[in-house]
Amino acid sequence: MLNNKKIAMGLICAGIVAIIAGIIVVITHPSEYSTSVSKALDEAVARSTFTRASVSMSDTTIDGKNYRYAAVTDTEFYNNSECIGEGHLILGSKEKDGTVEVYALCSLSGYGFRDGMLVDNTGWACIPTLIRFEKTDSGEYIYKEAHEAADGGEYVLSVKEMFPKALAEKALSLQSDDEIRASLSRQCDKYAEAYLKVLGREAKISSYLKENFQLLSNFGVSAEVENKLCELHPEYGFYVGTMEKLELDGRYVYSIQWNGDDNGNGTVTYTKTRFDTEKVVEKFAYKVEGEKLTEIKPKKK
Repeated sequence: MLNNKKIAMGLICAGIVAIIAGIIVVITHPSEYSTSVSKALDEAVARSTFTRASVSMSDTTIDGKNYRYAAVTDTEFYNNSECIGEGHLILGSKEKDGTVEVYALCSLSGYGFRDGMLVDNTGWACIPTLIRFEKTDSGEYIYKEAHEAADGGEYVLSVKEMFPKALAEKALSLQSDDEIRASLSRQCDKYAEAYLKVLGREAKISSYLKENFQLLSNFGVSAEVENKLCELHPEYGFYVGTMEKLELDGRYVYSIQWNGDDNGNGTVTYTKTRFDTEKVVEKFAYKVEGEKLTEIKPKKK
């Protein structure tokens, strides 16, 4: 019995030693990253996307409710976009010596008005991104830099170099997940909804992928004629229908209208109109007959 008791005590002691050793390992070799996300860190990641996009996020209160939106000021860089939305999913973060590294999937969408809808027309979707912040003693996150996954054949390697192994595998798996991408897209749309509130407008929020916008070539217009028209009026874009633009003196509507058959024979009209007064600023019309393009001159009054 004595021997058995000694064996039992030995096993218990060994177990205790193993537990203590395990605790020491955890203390001396902490987890490579944390998956907990504070509200402050989540907000910092959101704002960092706008910083990288050179767009300032604004806050406004309408009917007692707070809205965040990012109106575009550099319309040349964000061609045909009026507001920007961001979406993100933080997979993990690591803090060391006051520097915080965040491993996230990030999306950005630029929205502009087309055919009366606020449409997502530029940006990037669900990109694995390493974001670095400086964390102050007061707990504030100050954005320092960000690195996005490389394109093409270097994509996978770049993610593995930026992220801890487990998070790299997770990022590569989730990057193509339809539900994740849809979730980030909905986050972006929230900013578009807020922008509509600021404008006091109601409009459907959509994207070029969802809508079946038509080119002149969809009506049988030849590539040669279509390209020539684009060279003559590049500011009108490519799609038949209306597009709104903010200019220095106000909002304008650019319209391309097709009146003809589906074999490339008909009339295409370009019209620029002030949004607020509906006053026509300029108008051009062309007769299209196969490969032949003829401008229709307005009749003299």
